[in-house]
Amino acid sequence: MIAKNELLKKYNISEDEFEVADIKWEELEYIYKDFSEKRSSYEQKLAEFQKEFLMNISENGIHSIRTRVKDAEHLIVKIIRKRQENYKKYRTLDKDNYEKFLTDLIGIRCFILFKADWKKFHAYLEEKIEDNPQYYLDDCLKDFDEDTEHTYMAEMPKVHIRDGDAREIYETVLPPDAIKNKKIYRSVHYIVKYHGVYIEIQVRTLFEEGWGEIDHHIVYPYYQDDMLFQQYTSLLNRLTGLADEMSSFFCEVKRLEEEHLQRVKTEPDGNESQKIVDEEDEISKACPVEEKEPLLDDNTAAACIQNVLYEGEEIYDVRKKLLFKRDRRFCQ
Repeated sequence: MIAKNELLKKYNISEDEFEVADIKWEELEYIYKDFSEKRSSYEQKLAEFQKEFLMNISENGIHSIRTRVKDAEHLIVKIIRKRQENYKKYRTLDKDNYEKFLTDLIGIRCFILFKADWKKFHAYLEEKIEDNPQYYLDDCLKDFDEDTEHTYMAEMPKVHIRDGDAREIYETVLPPDAIKNKKIYRSVHYIVKYHGVYIEIQVRTLFEEGWGEIDHHIVYPYYQDDMLFQQYTSLLNRLTGLADEMSSFFCEVKRLEEEHLQRVKTEPDGNESQKIVDEEDEISKACPVEEKEPLLDDNTAAACIQNVLYEGEEIYDVRKKLLFKRDRRFCQ
């Protein structure tokens, strides 16, 4: 393990912040050594969990996954920051019980193509893993189940979304207090107790993962107070949200097109073309295209961003028409 002053400098932790954490360096050295020795057993449990629950991911809405066992050095940094930020909760964490406090020593990240794919994976987890609120963690020490054969959800699933994001997909499945509004972070988190250890499962779209990786590499956790970095990562996050909206829109277009083609095949009277023309006229009257600012023609970053947002609004106009078309068919 590297020296104390080197670690604090490497992870941008001041001496004052370390003092607030109120934990002896010798205790952290012991935890580092202990977890380093146990790391292979954690990797084995991760492999066993994957084999038992994540062999057929494509059938359950998942595009791909990434896994990791926490690095021992990052574990030490997390303990310092957790005790600094929430001393009341973590004040009793020590070398003998740290594994009962930290629920992400094993991490699995599941990527989905479209927001709607989350529902399928959530249903799969609910079917395969016990989810009983009586086992949810409140007190990390008192609520730790010593039964290593008991696999269950240790927390209520948590949905992290940005203010203004659509909530409907989650509200139909989870209670309101499971949905957490964040400034920019988007992800769905599960904590599973498996073979005596906690596993954190995160579910996010591929676009959200791209933003998250950039944000984590540049901003978190060492430059969270830098206003310039915060502005740029917030802007990138907005574009990520727009990309996910567009992806969901494309998926909806495909579904409607397939539905339309199927209807054409079954129409016997040959008047389908005129029906489509009449239908499009009705949609245009119900959903007029709004006037927008003209596109900028220079190559500055501001111009590029405005143009992307402009084109996103154009697509939103089309989406309104498609939704109107869907609702109209439903009512017929």
